[in-house]
Amino acid sequence: MRPSSLAALACAALLSLPAHAQDIDPKGCLYVNVASVPVHYTGPGLVLTMDGSINGTPAQLLVDTGASDTALTRTGTEPRGMTLWMTGASSVGIGGHTRVYRTRYKEFRAGPASSKSGELRVLHDFGVPPSFDGLVGAPFLLQSDFEISLAEKEVRFFRPRNCSDRFLAYWDKDAVVVPFESSWSSSPNPQFTVLLNGKKLNAIIDSGASVTSVTLDAAKRAGIKLDAPNVQRLGESAGVGDTRVARWGATFDTLQIGGEIIRNAEVGVLDASFGQIDLLLGADFLRAHRVLFAMSQRKLYISYIGGEPLGQRRGIEAWMQKEAEAGNSDAQMMLYSMYRSGRGVAADPVQAKAWFDRAAVAGNPRANFTIGRAAMGRGDYEEAARRLRVGLRGLPGDRIAALWLYVVRLRLGEGEAARADLEKAFARDDNDQWPKPVARYLLGKRSLDDVLDDAREDKPRANGQACFARTAIAEYHAALGEADKAKTMLAQRPECGPPPKAT
Repeated sequence: MRPSSLAALACAALLSLPAHAQDIDPKGCLYVNVASVPVHYTGPGLVLTMDGSINGTPAQLLVDTGASDTALTRTGTEPRGMTLWMTGASSVGIGGHTRVYRTRYKEFRAGPASSKSGELRVLHDFGVPPSFDGLVGAPFLLQSDFEISLAEKEVRFFRPRNCSDRFLAYWDKDAVVVPFESSWSSSPNPQFTVLLNGKKLNAIIDSGASVTSVTLDAAKRAGIKLDAPNVQRLGESAGVGDTRVARWGATFDTLQIGGEIIRNAEVGVLDASFGQIDLLLGADFLRAHRVLFAMSQRKLYISYIGGEPLGQRRGIEAWMQKEAEAGNSDAQMMLYSMYRSGRGVAADPVQAKAWFDRAAVAGNPRANFTIGRAAMGRGDYEEAARRLRVGLRGLPGDRIAALWLYVVRLRLGEGEAARADLEKAFARDDNDQWPKPVARYLLGKRSLDDVLDDAREDKPRANGQACFARTAIAEYHAALGEADKAKTMLAQRPECGPPPKAT
């Protein structure tokens, strides 16, 4: 299915739905709400998703105004056994290029729209395994007027009648109005000008981005220096593309969007290119604002509704706590991680364990990976296999867990079947795409020296990857009954620091 046909599909679906008309004024303008769709917070990044389905099975689809197309991910295609074929094309995200495949579906539904047969693109490479089955991009979301109201956890599609010159922010007479600007992009997502420390930047609203970010180049133009006291290195960010990019947190004096001025604006700085865009206003901005993409008028209506106007997840925010308490296991894992590490909150092992246990009971994939790994360590391979399989059903793209499961299955005497499944899991990954070099060693196709060379090519993560490689290879030899090889490998892990003392 081409992007244009998806937009036509959505439009046809919207036109056929029961509608509720919002009376804008007494002069004949009716603003018709043709669909209201709930949104959820999903996965390790707590990204925004909507309900959908693929071939009759439920799916979670990223609500991504920053994407120029609608596509599936390997999280959506692999568990359903969908056949993929190469296109020779690639797509660009913050992590560089991803290979693009195509697949045929029998049925695809996203929110109010559905189709009985067709084709969709499949984005293969992500910096972390995607927790969502696919994404709905700007051509789908913005083929009509589109509102995002995260306070109500809804997105809404509107059809205006006789409203070309009317004020459309029906909920707030003081909403900021920002005109669209022309661009060379094929995406309908409107570009507009913002002022960051008084410098003009080109911006979009990107609902697929967890936090608001600016490119490093644009941040420097706005006067930011990486060694300044108001700048902090925050590790790396990942998204579409198989690499991660450096990320900093910076505080800018002002960020102005239309008539709204955000002072002491905390914005992420990424060492990446967004094409012709300098700044992405992400889901943190949307939580503190109500936004209407008035495509019919080529205007944005933006209202500040309260709270931190730009939250960079430096602590446990109220919405995270609310999600966790409501039973969202991904939010529960977020709180577990923060309490365990002391990131943004005082470390509290009791609280951490309580949230982890709730997530595990709910079947959270990452919780199951953690439990499965612990079971491996104590030699309970039946439990390890069960837990790792549960986790991989939820996050089938997690290649580390796939390697663990292979070693566990060797312990259980499932050698041939385990080998075939490992081959299948890594079949579409490039040979140098981490951790495929480790898988190739376990399959007898790569030497240890080659694996370690591959691990060290990625300098920021060289030690961690080399440590993982030696550990996984030692566990592999131990599973084969080659205790001496395993012992030698574990003793030769300088990347991991000194080995633990014998007890």
